[in-house]
Amino acid sequence: MLSISLGLPEFKVIKQELLSYGYAIHVEKTETQERCPHCGFATSSVHDRRTRKVRDLAIFHQPVYLFVKVKRYRCWNCSQVFSASLESIQPNQHYTNRFCEYLYELCEGSTIQEVSRKHRIPYTTLERIYYSIASKKAKERQTAKGASFQEGMVLSVNYHFISEQKSHFFAHSFRKPSP
Repeated sequence: MLSISLGLPEFKVIKQELLSYGYAIHVEKTETQERCPHCGFATSSVHDRRTRKVRDLAIFHQPVYLFVKVKRYRCWNCSQVFSASLESIQPNQHYTNRFCEYLYELCEGSTIQEVSRKHRIPYTTLERIYYSIASKKAKERQTAKGASFQEGMVLSVNYHFISEQKSHFFAHSFRKPSP
């Protein structure tokens, strides 16, 4: 078996196998302590463990499935049971964040249907992933635009109304304010 770095520093590889459907890589989180999302108390008391099967980027054109051992902790402070948080995998997702980004980029240059067939992902799932990432990117662009206004840019709007033609004309310009 070939030893390849996953590029996911939060995990350590326990076991790797080449199966008929691709690579199966068993991993667990390197951190042994988690902060309770309910009260903020740090705990290392493991309640139980669950295994999540998550799809990741392909290696040598073979699909990669991560079998992630997720620890569930019991908080000594508030007695709540919670799962360890993972940077590279969102809760209730079956794909790593970077695999979702990869799929999004493929859809930008192709169709969702084509990418769905090629990677054997249900069309509706891929559609949901695509629009979720597109929405996040749109919000990031809006935030970046808003930041440029906060850096001293002013929006000027010239409004002209011509009553005979009942037309509205708007002219927008961005400029630095005069001192």
